[in-house]
Amino acid sequence: MSERMRYACMLALLLAAAGGAWALHARSDRQVVPSRASLATFPAAIGEWRQADARTLGAGVTRELAADDYLSRTFTAPNGATVYLFIAWYGSQRHRRTFHSPQNCLPGAGWTMADHRLFSPTGDPRKTINEYRIEHDGSRMIALYWYHGRGRMDASEYRGRLHTIEDAITRGRTDGALVRILVPMDKEGRLEAFARQTARDFAARLLPLLPPYLPD
Repeated sequence: MSERMRYACMLALLLAAAGGAWALHARSDRQVVPSRASLATFPAAIGEWRQADARTLGAGVTRELAADDYLSRTFTAPNGATVYLFIAWYGSQRHRRTFHSPQNCLPGAGWTMADHRLFSPTGDPRKTINEYRIEHDGSRMIALYWYHGRGRMDASEYRGRLHTIEDAITRGRTDGALVRILVPMDKEGRLEAFARQTARDFAARLLPLLPPYLPD
């Protein structure tokens, strides 16, 4: 990409962000928050997967997260696989209340992120999610995450933000969620392919269950 093109792209993003901030503020009196089911009622079984643990975040983490609803659970399968599922939902992303990007949170907690890939569990190229291999102190995992809300699935934080602005203007809605799936590997990484496929299979099973909690 040429220097002129980079400058044009940067300028467009800045203008969109400025216009979006104005739009979110201007429509704050017409906010629409859809009715939805609480994540506390999310099923304890997803196909062959069974809930093994449910975690309550500490007061400090809850304040920092600033979500209106969240879920943090561990699921296990008969073949011994483990999945850590985390969902944070926001009824409104105005007033600087929005997702905490894993690209900030994971490195901030000491994890390194590598081997980034994009894929669509539904086969729809408009609905993509991120996949990383992450590592910290010898622990290795496959991490999937995406931004989910109002019928959209965005891998890109910036695309998700632009879609939020669009929906604020056209639908009066800014609700949405961060969905994250972690699948541990063995410390030598020999089971990476297994962990990667496990994460993808779990995501595919999870998606049909989300609409009551993350409305379209």
